[in-house]
Amino acid sequence: MSMYDMVEVMPNEESEGAVLSGMFGESAPVEAPRGIETITEEILNYKRTAGESILEIGRRLKEAKALLPHGEWLPWLSEKVEFSERSAQNFMRLADAYQNPQTLADLGASKALVLLALNPVERDEFLNEKHDVRGVEKTVPEMSARELDEAVRQRKIAEQKADEMERELEKQRTATADAEAAAERAREAAEAARAEVEEAKNASLAAQERTEALQRELKELCEKPVEVAVQDASEEQIAAAVKEAEKAAKAKRDAAVAKKAEELKAAEEQRDEARRAVESAEAAKKAAEDQAAALRAELAKAKKSAAAMDNKALAEFGVLFRQAQETVNRLTEIAGELDEENRPKINRALDALRNMISEKVGEGTV
Repeated sequence: MSMYDMVEVMPNEESEGAVLSGMFGESAPVEAPRGIETITEEILNYKRTAGESILEIGRRLKEAKALLPHGEWLPWLSEKVEFSERSAQNFMRLADAYQNPQTLADLGASKALVLLALNPVERDEFLNEKHDVRGVEKTVPEMSARELDEAVRQRKIAEQKADEMERELEKQRTATADAEAAAERAREAAEAARAEVEEAKNASLAAQERTEALQRELKELCEKPVEVAVQDASEEQIAAAVKEAEKAAKAKRDAAVAKKAEELKAAEEQRDEARRAVESAEAAKKAAEDQAAALRAELAKAKKSAAAMDNKALAEFGVLFRQAQETVNRLTEIAGELDEENRPKINRALDALRNMISEKVGEGTV
């Protein structure tokens, strides 16, 4: 490992000050003991120099990479400056992310690399906050690289949960809005169906009245006697005229009866059609009312779910519960894929998990 490969990894047994000193070829001179003020100042100078050097090296590596022809970057790293590709990438990432060498000097390369998992805004916020480390509040410079890595990991997990909860809440809001719109459409449809029923009833009533009037007219026509005008003439002429008049009057009456019968038939058909329209409108009204009732129930359920999502604890429980369901389903699938020798072990582990959950639930209800 080259002298700058420690940007990639820092041995746990060495202090950061020792590593930084080694980076720049410094060794403890053999001299008489010095005061603590002198030693403190020298350490701070070395730290400042280390931070500046890391940034300058990263900038120059970027410059060199841009200048070198394709295929010559990695050989140049190895042969000319004795860097691994990963170390060079870390130097360049640090140079891109940090403009202030003092910040890099205060953090050290290892912790500065850990913080690259955060975006610039989050990184600045994280640096300005105190973090709980096993019950002790620490700033980032006070934390070890391992503690910092865990804190960043927990921050990412919390952000992921928050994002999932926000997506679920937005999904629930959308579902509620859709349910409200559907319920309103169903209410309007039910109102329209009721209006159609009233209109159909009115049409049916009019058709019934028209039918009854035609039936009365037809009856009157059928019962009306044939009237024949009689003029002065011989008996034979009178008899012939009466007979002819009766025939004409009968034909006229029969024609009127036939016409009235046709009108009555058409009116009855119209009445029957109106009745069917009433029945159809009634059925449509019932379907619309049923749909409106179902949508109102769905809307109430959506509002209840949205209210639950507003409760952060319930929302988090919902996210974790779904994740747990997916995990258990996958564990069950894996158990089914194992051979006969290993499957009992997995089943025993699943039984133990089930018993543990039952015990925890029992504790919570006491």
